[in-house]
Amino acid sequence: MSTIYRNRTIRPSSRLETSVSYKINTEKVTTNDTLVITINHESENFHKEFSFSGEKVANRSSIHFRYINGEIIWSPVQPD
Repeated sequence: MSTIYRNRTIRPSSRLETSVSYKINTEKVTTNDTLVITINHESENFHKEFSFSGEKVANRSSIHFRYINGEIIWSPVQPD
């Protein structure tokens, strides 16, 4: 059992307005792992950490989130 860490920075300054979904690669996460994702924002005071059990993401190549009005909305799975 391992803990796998991923970091993402929300960067509206370098993204198209139509590009609203952020991708997290989960290809190397196995059923027995824990995936910990840390998200921050380039210009706002925003820093959150989310944890996913490997069982939720092990058979997926990626998961996604959207940042809307200061909130993170996950798809297709939800954090623990």
